[in-house]
Amino acid sequence: MKRLYQWITLALALLVIASVYLYISKALEAQKNKVRQPRPAAPEQAMDVTVIRVLPAQHAAMIQVSGVAEPHYALTLTSQVSGKVVELAETFEKGQRVNQGQLLATLHNTDLTSTLATAKNTLANAVLSLKEEERQEQQSIAEWKAAGFSGQPDSDLVLRKPQLAAAKAQLAAAKAALADAEDDVRNTQIRAPFDALIVTRLIAPGSYLSAGSEVATLYSTDRVEVNLDLAHSDWQKLPDANELIKQRWPAQITSMDGRQQWRGSVLAVDMHIDDTTRMRRLVVSLERPLEQSPPLLPGAFVNIKLQGKPIDNLWQLPNSALSQKSEIWYISDDQRLATFAATPRFVDEKYVYIDVPEQMRDKAYQVLTHPYNSYLPGSLVNPQENQNNASEGTTP
Repeated sequence: MKRLYQWITLALALLVIASVYLYISKALEAQKNKVRQPRPAAPEQAMDVTVIRVLPAQHAAMIQVSGVAEPHYALTLTSQVSGKVVELAETFEKGQRVNQGQLLATLHNTDLTSTLATAKNTLANAVLSLKEEERQEQQSIAEWKAAGFSGQPDSDLVLRKPQLAAAKAQLAAAKAALADAEDDVRNTQIRAPFDALIVTRLIAPGSYLSAGSEVATLYSTDRVEVNLDLAHSDWQKLPDANELIKQRWPAQITSMDGRQQWRGSVLAVDMHIDDTTRMRRLVVSLERPLEQSPPLLPGAFVNIKLQGKPIDNLWQLPNSALSQKSEIWYISDDQRLATFAATPRFVDEKYVYIDVPEQMRDKAYQVLTHPYNSYLPGSLVNPQENQNNASEGTTP
């Protein structure tokens, strides 16, 4: 009995061990299957992005350049003859304006008046000599015919043709000498060659001037000119040279502090490129600068704004809309991110102007105002329109 009891105990122990083993194996297998079972996919989260809605439109670049307002003519006036300054006009003072032909100063030179008198006398004698020679010529012809001679004499001296030619030449020389003497006397009165501003006066009463002595510095008042050197990229934004000149392309002239403005126009365009700067020059002018309100004074530093030619199919976007990789990010029809590479047509202080791809010109698009390098194409987004940019007219 005792041995039987031991076998039964052993069998029960083995049965318990086998049951425990089976239970643990099934528990481990169940746990393993539970780990292998895939978790349900989490719903895709949409990123919030700030966008503006834009349509293709026509825009023009604005070119800004600085320059100096220079007079149309800047002249150092000189005396054409010598003489003593005996009189100055009251308006011949620094800062005064004078009209063309207005008397500035008078010189005295007795030699010139004497030369004029001599020239007049010489001219009178030449006129008399010519008339006497013409009378003698007529008399010689009459005598030749009265003598019954036919044809022409062997020498022109018989009919006094050379003598007549000499008398005519002497008369022409006398007239020329008189004209020179009159010019010299006339030049003793120094007059303004054009409407001018007197910048400096270099003579005083009692001064003695030689021919070529400096009298004054004059700036013309008909217009001022601003020479602008433009790079090739600026010229590409403007119409061609013929149109700029023909249409007197408008230019806004502004003082350096921005408080004063004038409306000028394009006057001339250089048709060559400077060898040193590799730029072309454009000239902007303002008519009657001293009669403007306020006047634009010669020598002033000014800013010039030129509007370029209109360009179609451009997006006007905030400068921040162009990514560091020169890409434009926009929202596709399925509310996902898309992008394209872009080279700005031109930029200004606030905006960048982008050529719209041809396939995107038929409708408005939502464009990201602040794209980040971490964005990936195809990402789901929740666009939030920027009302500030929209109110500035980004969307036509």
